[in-house]
Amino acid sequence: MEINFECRKCGNIFDCDVGEVTLPENSLRPHFEKNIICPTCGQRTMDEVFLTELGQSQLTQATLDIEGVDLFDPEDDELSDYGFFEGECQACDSFQPLNDTGLCQECDAKLDRDLIRQREWAYSASAFGVPESKLEELRKKVIEIYGEKLELIAPKKSTPKKSKKRKRKKKK
Repeated sequence: MEINFECRKCGNIFDCDVGEVTLPENSLRPHFEKNIICPTCGQRTMDEVFLTELGQSQLTQATLDIEGVDLFDPEDDELSDYGFFEGECQACDSFQPLNDTGLCQECDAKLDRDLIRQREWAYSASAFGVPESKLEELRKKVIEIYGEKLELIAPKKSTPKKSKKRKRKKKK
């Protein structure tokens, strides 16, 4: 395993093959199979070198590597396909990966279709970049596939307008 160090004596930044890295249970310091060797100063101890930022990442990866699985590989990340974090969806209350609005992938798609049905083009991710001449066509396609009924947004209730009566002031 190669780790990036900075020599405290000469300031040289270098990569060094330290072999296998282990973390002893009785110590907070890592144990290297091979010695740390600065190309300028020669053999160094842990106290005679700094661990660079890159070296810290390399050491973390080496000590957290479980059965050859790269924990920092974005392709292995469960959330890489959708969402920023896991939590309870604001719409369906299921525990899943969520986007920045707190919705799971399914509820986010329902919201997007509802916004298209209501012609709220400015708020729909799917309508973004669609020419104005094609927006109604997009709406018709959504209604054709998923129906006209709103899936997530509560329909607006129509309330009868109250007539405004003027109150007369009585003369005294």
